[in-house]
Amino acid sequence: MICVIFDLDGTLTDSREGILKSIKYALEKMEQPIPDEKTLQLFIGPPLTDSFRDHCHMTEEQIEEAYGYFKERYDATGKYENAVYPQIEAALQALRKTGAYVGIATAKPEEQAKDIIKHFKLDQYFEVIRGANRDIGLIHKEDILREALQDMNTITAQKYKISRWYMVGDRKYDMEAAKLHNCVAMGVSYGYGSVEELEAAGADYICENPSDLIVNIAVDTLL
Repeated sequence: MICVIFDLDGTLTDSREGILKSIKYALEKMEQPIPDEKTLQLFIGPPLTDSFRDHCHMTEEQIEEAYGYFKERYDATGKYENAVYPQIEAALQALRKTGAYVGIATAKPEEQAKDIIKHFKLDQYFEVIRGANRDIGLIHKEDILREALQDMNTITAQKYKISRWYMVGDRKYDMEAAKLHNCVAMGVSYGYGSVEELEAAGADYICENPSDLIVNIAVDTLL
């Protein structure tokens, strides 16, 4: 039996519009300069607090203020300025037909992730949805993936032993977390990271679209 864990932003959904508009909203509220579009793209993937620190050179106090403004807009509007990538639902259906267990590990706050998945009526495909929880220090992808894998092991322990684990994502953080936790690292090039970024982070496979993902998993299980 296999288990496939997905990233959310840039992998299942194209959330660029809502995230970037909410970042700009936060910076405007604070009268902070807005980075150029190329730099703003780098905010998508890693924890937002890290991005405010790295790209806006904020103090910890400013980061908390910016995060609060971001959340104000994103919770109300931004999380729905979003779209499921073409072929994603078909790919999820194909995985479930094989009996695979499927989950999510995202650096997005967990409640936001669950709201988005439910909004798009994709919740039926996932046993586990794990996201960030700043209250308990659960922020970075490697820690979130660890929790998702533990949750999945708990669910499946009485039925099946997982023989192969996959982590699917569009950024280096996903590939690095996959390697750390002995998952097959499946990169997707239709998201926010480049092929070069994914390869440098150790991706075992790179998929141009969700259909490629199903083909590559099928091939990998036969090796």
